[in-house]
Order: sequence, then C-alpha cells, then structure tokens
Amino acid sequence: MSENNAKFIGRFVSVLLLIAFITSYPNWTDAKTADEKNEHKNQVIILVPGMSFEESEWFFNHGDQTLWSSAYIGAMNTKSAGLHSELGSMLTLSAGRKTTAIPHTAPFEVEEDLEGQRAGDRFAQLTNNRVIHGVVYPQIEELHKKNRVTHYNAQFGKLGDRLSNAGVRSFVMGTSDTGQKHRFASFLSMTSKGVTDGSLNGSVMSDNTRAYGKKMNSSWMLNEIAQKSEEYPFIVIEWGDLYRLAALKDQMTDVAFKKQREQTLQELEAFIQNIREEHPTMWLISPFVHKEAYLNKKQLAPVYEWTSNGEGGVLFSDTTRRTDVLSNVDLLPTFIQRFGLESTDYDQGFPLKRITKEINDAQQLFQRVDQSVHIFKTRAWVLSIYVTSLAVLLLAVSGWTWLGKKKDTQKTFLHILLLSALSSPLWFLVLAKLESTSSAGLFFVLLLCCSLLWGGIVRLLQSFALLLTASCTVIALSVDLLTGSTLLSHSYLGYDPLIGARYYGIGNEYVGIYIVFVFVITAYLAKVRITWLRWTASILLIAGHLFILGHSQLGANAGGFLSACLASIFWLMWATSIKVSKKRMILFFIISGVGALILLYILQSASHSSHIGVAYERLLAGDFSYIIDTIARKVEMNVKLFKHSNWTQLLVISYLLAGFILWRRLDRWSDVNKQVFIKTGVMGSVILLLINDSGVVAAATSMFCVVSIYFYWRLIEKTDE
Repeated sequence: MSENNAKFIGRFVSVLLLIAFITSYPNWTDAKTADEKNEHKNQVIILVPGMSFEESEWFFNHGDQTLWSSAYIGAMNTKSAGLHSELGSMLTLSAGRKTTAIPHTAPFEVEEDLEGQRAGDRFAQLTNNRVIHGVVYPQIEELHKKNRVTHYNAQFGKLGDRLSNAGVRSFVMGTSDTGQKHRFASFLSMTSKGVTDGSLNGSVMSDNTRAYGKKMNSSWMLNEIAQKSEEYPFIVIEWGDLYRLAALKDQMTDVAFKKQREQTLQELEAFIQNIREEHPTMWLISPFVHKEAYLNKKQLAPVYEWTSNGEGGVLFSDTTRRTDVLSNVDLLPTFIQRFGLESTDYDQGFPLKRITKEINDAQQLFQRVDQSVHIFKTRAWVLSIYVTSLAVLLLAVSGWTWLGKKKDTQKTFLHILLLSALSSPLWFLVLAKLESTSSAGLFFVLLLCCSLLWGGIVRLLQSFALLLTASCTVIALSVDLLTGSTLLSHSYLGYDPLIGARYYGIGNEYVGIYIVFVFVITAYLAKVRITWLRWTASILLIAGHLFILGHSQLGANAGGFLSACLASIFWLMWATSIKVSKKRMILFFIISGVGALILLYILQSASHSSHIGVAYERLLAGDFSYIIDTIARKVEMNVKLFKHSNWTQLLVISYLLAGFILWRRLDRWSDVNKQVFIKTGVMGSVILLLINDSGVVAAATSMFCVVSIYFYWRLIEKTDE
C-alpha cells in the first residue's frame, strides 16, 4: 500500500474514532412542557367529524385570535386497523389501540326506532342487558368478536370503563346524521357494554337552509352542559354540521358551499367561546378528516386543548416524539391522566404534553403539516422511479461485467453509475429539506445531478471512492440521529409519519444501508498496518453503530440492531479466521442472538422508553400475547410489502445476483477482507429480511449495496488488468 493511501485511510480512522466517542453521549432535547396537574376536573370534548387543517387555518386567519392562540394544538394521525374507515378511526380513540369497525352501524337512543322496533329492545335481544335510558350500541358483541381476532387486541370501551370505575360519569350529545345515521361521539364515552348516558336527537334541530335540513342546536346543548356538568365530569359533544356539509359538497355550487362553510365555522367558534366562559378546560378534536382532504393526502386531523391557565402552544407526543404529528392512541391515556388516573399496561400510547408557544406556534405547525403532506403525496412517485432505476442498473452492470467486453470507457461509465447509485442515499438525506419546498420532479433531477457529479469526481480515487462514499453516509446518518433526526424525518428515503408505521429513529430504508456501509469501512480499516489501531478503530466503529441503532433516543430499530449484532459476530469470526463445526455454529448463533437481546434491553433500560422498551416490559410482565401479536403484525406487514411494494423488484433482483455470486464462488479475491465483507453483508441482509418489521425494504437496500460494491470491486480489478 502506498504512503498516500496509508495517509488517506489514517485520516478516516481519526474521524471514525471521533464519531465513535461522540455516540457515547446521545444528545436529545426534552420538550419544555407546561405544568400538567393531574387533578380531577371536568373535561368537555367537542368532536368535529370531518374537520381538517383547512378549517384550522380558516380559524387562525378569520376567527378570534384570542381564542385560538390560547389553545394547545396538534396534528393527529387517524390510522385505524385495516383499510381507511371513519368509524375505525373513531373507535381507535376510545379503545386506545387500532380498532376494526363494523360498517354502517351506529348508536341509538333507547327509545329510537331501529328497523321497526325500539332500539332498547333490539339491544336487550342481542346482549341480554335491558337499559332504561341513554344511548346503546346494539352491535357491541359483534364489535368485540371482530376485534378479538385482530393482532392489535383492541378492547372497545376501555376509556368509558376506566372512567366509570373511577366514578367519572360520561354524557354524550349530538350526531352527524344525514339521510343515514352517522354517530361518532357516543363511542368515546361508551363503556365496553355498549352503553352511555346521553341525548342525541335533542342536540340537532331542523333548518331547511342547511345541509340535509339539520343544524346543531347550540342553545339546547349549552343549557344541558350547564345542568349536567356537575353530575357528568366527562361531556362529549358531536358537532355534525361540518360533516353534513362536506357530504353534500358535490351537489352544491361553490358559492353556496363557501357561504355555509363560513357560517358553520362561525357558529362552532361561538359555541366554543360560550363553553369556555364556564368550562376553561376543554378539547376540540377531529377523529378523521373529510373525504376531499383525505383524497388530497391531507390526512392529519387537528386536535386542540384549552386549559385554565389561558396559555397556548403545541401538543407533544411521546409516542411519536414529535410536535407536528400525534398518534390517535395517545388520546385515551391523555384523558385518563387529565382526570388524575393511572395508566395501565394496556395503554399503547402516552399522555400528550403541552409545550408553550415560546417554542412553537400554530403557523409553524401548519407549515410542518403542509411539508409532511407534500412528501406523502409525492413519495410513491419518487421512490417508484428510484427503485426501478436501481434494479435496472444492477441488471445492466451484471450483464456487462460477466458477459461484456472490457473497454475502458465503458468501465469508467459503470464506475460512475455504481458510485452514483451508492451515494444516492446520502443525497436523499442531505437534500431532505428541499423535498418539501420544491416539486418532486425538480428534486429528482437535483438528486440525479448530485449523485452523478459525486460519482464522476470520487471515481478518481478508484477503490477508495467506496470508502469516501460509505464514510460520508455513515457520518451524515450518525450526526443526524444524534441531533434529533431533522433530515431523516423529512427524507423521501426516511419514514413517513402519515403512514404511521414509524415516527422516529432510523427507518427501514436507511438501516440496511447504514449497516452495510459500516462493514465497508471495516474492509478498508483492515489495510491499516498498525494492528492495535486497526482493531481498535474497527471495534469502536461497530460498537458505535450498534449503540446508535439500539438506543431508544437514536436509531430505535430493534430489527436493525439485532441484525447488526449477529452480522458483527460473523464478521469477527471470518475476520479472525475462526473455524467451527456446523453444530457449534448454530449454537454460537443462538447464544449470540440471546446476548443481542440482552444488550438491547440494557440500552433500552438506560434511556427513555420507546416502543422497543414497552415490548420488553410486556415480555417481563409475562404478556406473551403482546409479543405474539406484534410478531404477527410484522409478518403480515412483510407479506403485504412483498406483494405490493416497489421494493420487491429490487429485493428479488439483488438476491438472485447475490445467490449467483455465492453459488459460482465469484466473491473470491486475493484480498480476504473483501471476501469477509461480502459474506458479512449477505448475512446481515438475510437477517434483516427475517427479523425486521419491514424486512423487505431493509433487505432490498442492504443487498443492493452489497451487490453494487461487489461489481465495483470487480470492475476495478478489470481496470487494473
């Protein structure tokens, strides 16, 4: 090895040592939260089905600024179990877990007519439970049975049961009835028996000038609140005018719709102001957005909380670790906490925290919501072109490398293409802020130009171009994770909060790339002549990336951590030429897996709780059903991804090529470190496929990198011939 190359590697060793030490001191910022007193007090909840952030922006632009600036605001993910369902989204709020609904069903007052008979009688027939007054849901047993067979194990009515057991009585008013029964608020206060106190029909009055001839009876509801607030600390009101109006929009002129919309929003604002005079502690929640907003990908729903201190700001979720996106499973534990009650092991979400407006305000939240929506709308288009391009590139490069002629100009072109493809994850990260401020087409062109320019320049380093590409990507990812994932959370190649599968940490697209590139660096570190420096740098690098992957405040990726741990064990065996029998190999593999699980638990215990930490808590508490359901959901997700995801084509092509490389023993170089990398990379990718929650995605990106690096090294060798 030349002196220049030795110096080049030495500099990188110094940088990697610095990064490894930095990872020992995770840097996260705890939210500055307002004082949250867990005192027993009244809560008035106004549910506005179909309200979106379009209406929220109207309130802030045209409404009472004093009212809206004094609220804590958040944007809630409305995903339920299975396909999109308005009822499912509503039921999830009540259950505190993703819930499946029974379509075209609704609660009824006991005396209402239900298909020719009294609703109370139908309820008694189906449940053997006779109710004298209030609101009932006749299909309650069918709903329970439907959710028992899902992997979410949701228990509808959990909120109502816990409030009732604590002596907190609930009362519901209002409907969103059109020509059919649309009733959502009753589900929030209802117990698991399908019963709640309330009066639905009195809160809606006839008005032929309004959508479906119905209008909310504000004066009647205000009178009911005044009379019942002492007896019923938990009052839920369904404001259905906006839902009815949105349902009729396609039949209305733009002028008529705009006029009625403004009138409806003004009446809602006035209603809130009247309640606030007597009940300073209240909520305004949209359980789901209207159809037009949903089709336009604007699927985050607004949530407001007013408190007695009159301050405003934003709501922070420990589930998502964000202020721009909340989870709908957070509402149940939040209501429980606001009444001074304790959370239980059942709760998947966490109580929402209030952050004063000195840190964030509503306008900034609106901007972040718009950015998330823009990425969500264009993500599929960008990634489908990107993934297809990578798959085509692999096929083309493999065909030329194994079958083509050895022309220097063609080799140079392929060098550039491979380096460009391998550097593209870095540019997805570096350019992340532009994704929400520019068109998808412009971003893709910019991504392509940066990647090709990188490939053209660093190609001059020949084999060490890979070291530079891998090192820059690992450093960029590590620094971003250590500083709050600002870039990852806005990257097309990162996780999408609107999908709701992941809200923080390192996503499945990047975790495979991160692991493979770390082992690329170890292949070059092996060239360092000083033994102790070589091994120290390699071990610190591997330990540092394991720490980042497993730490709950950094990578928080259990599948990635376990895969990286097992891959590291195999790397150590192959790098030191340890030879063991197949039986001992299997035993060693099992022991290593157990050790990795213990190490992951230690990392989780030493930091703030995450979804991984919760899983360990359930496991140690003997809740094996939670673990089994989680595993079943992950398998179900992988099967779904394999059938429908664009990543499948890249997965299949890269795995077929990797299989051919290993089968024909084409990974044999004079440099044993390259052989070690190929075997480690393939092993890590396979483990990612088997144990990661979205293994199809992680395995596709990781194996693409492994195969691409193999071809780059092969082309370098051919160039040197």
